[in-house]
Amino acid sequence: MNNLIKSINKLKSVNSNRLFFSTTTTKIIKKPGIINKSQNIYDKPLRRVFFNVPGSDKRKIDKSLALSETIDSIVLDLEDGVSINRKQEARDTIQKAVVDDSFGKAEVLIRVNSVDSGLLEDDINMIGKISSYIDGLVIPKVEHPDHLIYVTELLREKCGESNANNLKFMACVESAISLINLKEICKYNEKMNVGGAENKSQLNALIFASEDYCADTGITRTPKATELLYARSAVVNHAIANGLQAIDMVCINYKDPEALKKETHEGVQLGFHGKQAIHPNQIDIINESFRPSLEKFKFATKIVEQNEIHQSKGKGAFEIDGKMIDMPMVKWARNILSIENFYPPRDSEEIEQLDETKK
Repeated sequence: MNNLIKSINKLKSVNSNRLFFSTTTTKIIKKPGIINKSQNIYDKPLRRVFFNVPGSDKRKIDKSLALSETIDSIVLDLEDGVSINRKQEARDTIQKAVVDDSFGKAEVLIRVNSVDSGLLEDDINMIGKISSYIDGLVIPKVEHPDHLIYVTELLREKCGESNANNLKFMACVESAISLINLKEICKYNEKMNVGGAENKSQLNALIFASEDYCADTGITRTPKATELLYARSAVVNHAIANGLQAIDMVCINYKDPEALKKETHEGVQLGFHGKQAIHPNQIDIINESFRPSLEKFKFATKIVEQNEIHQSKGKGAFEIDGKMIDMPMVKWARNILSIENFYPPRDSEEIEQLDETKK
């Protein structure tokens, strides 16, 4: 199974942009580059649990370290999770933690203060000393690509261009103007590569901050969250079209596991790739909610395997379990297997039990 998934990923990464020569003229016809970058998402490590930790609270940082094997991304917060009179204490605590402690396999991110806060510059000064110890930054209240460009320029000044370019960016969508400017924000990577500069694609994900968005727009939050459907869908679609991951909102009812399951399930249905968490009790529920169900995994496996057989026979469409399978379904199945590949192998007994229930 792993070899099958690796083969699929290798095929997906082939660049189809080539030059063609007209047979009737000497004109060179250039094929357009890849516009839809949705498949790039499946080459990125999973960010199912995006765990926020106040940078001023060493006890909570230590707790996140103990849970790091089950967390994809640990976000050490300098922004809203830290009171204004403890910002420097938070910087000092984070600096010491990332240098002295091991975060295991978890991605280490720092959420800085916003561009217009007057606090960002001091955050970047601190990050300049520890840039090699972290993986990237969560940038709040991004309302225009210029916000990301400003952060980039500060980092290059304090860290050096090479170190700065190695840091990934996660941009937070927190306002109406941010939502309106999503198309331009997602083009940040292209803007920074103008002129042939060999810079990495630093923008990796969009994060939807629901409470800030509601505060900005005057939207009234309800348990069903139907009032946020447009904004959540917009974040997902802009992210996916640009090869970025989409991280869903925090479930503020952290003591209600059923509310979290429902909200996470809705996020999965909308196309989100991960969810923010603020309490350790949310971690396992989020992790399991983003794993394809056993039934979905089995069906996807069957589709990919049967597609290989039918393609070799020159058949483009075929039937499985009474369903007509064509290339969109094959693409769906490959994506499911790409996600599944990040989880431990399925228990054979569990698979056999599913087969028995279907007989």
